[in-house]
Amino acid sequence: MFLNGFIYKQIHKKNVKTLFLIDILYMKDINAIYGFKNGDFIINQLKSLLKNKITKLIKKSLKRNIYTELKNLHADVFSLTLYDNLTQEEITEIRKLIFKKVINHNFNLKTKQTPINIDITIGCSKSKDSYLRVYAEKALYNAKINNIHFTYYDAKLYENDHSNENIIELLTYNIENKLVEPYLQAIVDSDTEELYKYEALMRVFDKEGNVLSPFVFIQKAKKARLYHKLMELLIDKVVDYIIKYKIHISINLDYTDILNPYVQKSIIGKINTNHIGEYLTIEILESEKISNYNIVNEFIAKVKKYGVKIAIDDFGTGFSNYEYILNLNVDYIKIDGSLIKKINEEIYLNLIKSIVHFCKQQNIKTVAEFVSDLKILRYVNAVGIDYSQGYYIGKPQPIGNIIGEKK
Repeated sequence: MFLNGFIYKQIHKKNVKTLFLIDILYMKDINAIYGFKNGDFIINQLKSLLKNKITKLIKKSLKRNIYTELKNLHADVFSLTLYDNLTQEEITEIRKLIFKKVINHNFNLKTKQTPINIDITIGCSKSKDSYLRVYAEKALYNAKINNIHFTYYDAKLYENDHSNENIIELLTYNIENKLVEPYLQAIVDSDTEELYKYEALMRVFDKEGNVLSPFVFIQKAKKARLYHKLMELLIDKVVDYIIKYKIHISINLDYTDILNPYVQKSIIGKINTNHIGEYLTIEILESEKISNYNIVNEFIAKVKKYGVKIAIDDFGTGFSNYEYILNLNVDYIKIDGSLIKKINEEIYLNLIKSIVHFCKQQNIKTVAEFVSDLKILRYVNAVGIDYSQGYYIGKPQPIGNIIGEKK
């Protein structure tokens, strides 16, 4: 049981907090069609949903009883403060939880009409200073102007006016100084927990050497057409690490990267020149968007000649289906973390079992993402998933830490 809220906040006011701003989209339309009384009624229902159900589910998902504070900042904007320094994985999971529960909820009207559904946008940040709300509002604003449902802003970029660097300038700075770094996250054999390979995750830095969250820069880099340059630097370093340390590494490629002839030529050239194919796995992101299987399979065939393995990332969510897997010559399926986190629930367990069964029939190895504790690892092992990855196995680390541990 928590102390009185005021006392608790005073004790922990200097600690890092995570803030989610939840904005109802198209509230003006709802008011115009159903009237302001119904609009207010819907806002009150959202407040009740957030307070009485979603906050409890958040604590259950995090597996710790953190203090939460809910406020109605504006007519259609709520703030949900979690007095805890959430990891990026946890932020992603909570964002998905809030979004799913709200958009699937039936909101009643005062009149006896059919209930309606609403849409939301979420902005998030975390910090221990008094500007936390400012950072979260920047995130919310950015999400709304880009017509996306979620944006995270790294508070390190806004801690004071003098260090409020433009993200594009920072990305350019990283490119010019070749600072882009692959942080390596271990993937292990689910049964023996022995190291199998690493996944390379892109990290960039501010001018003080602080790591910037991928939430901050990935979409900006793509919009500014800098992502390919960042990827090229990342791949160069991955190649260097493979040559120097003889470690197996996975890299991520968007479907759009594969469609780009320059990117294809560059990657195949590096693989051929440096003879690293047998140490490399390419994970295809957003594979459900593939419309031209011929181009993708041509690329797969080219890299497989050099011993490269192919994985499909984030399988099992959204519009994922088995048909496109049958159209691709892949070696691994990575089961999305949103399913693995709920593997102890029967409906998700059955879905995961069906994916594993399908993959075994097709002689495709499976990897579980977001393995965050021993309980999940045991479930993963029990259903026959071949490999595991997540914070319980190990957090992403720079190469210096990895090599130091190996010594």
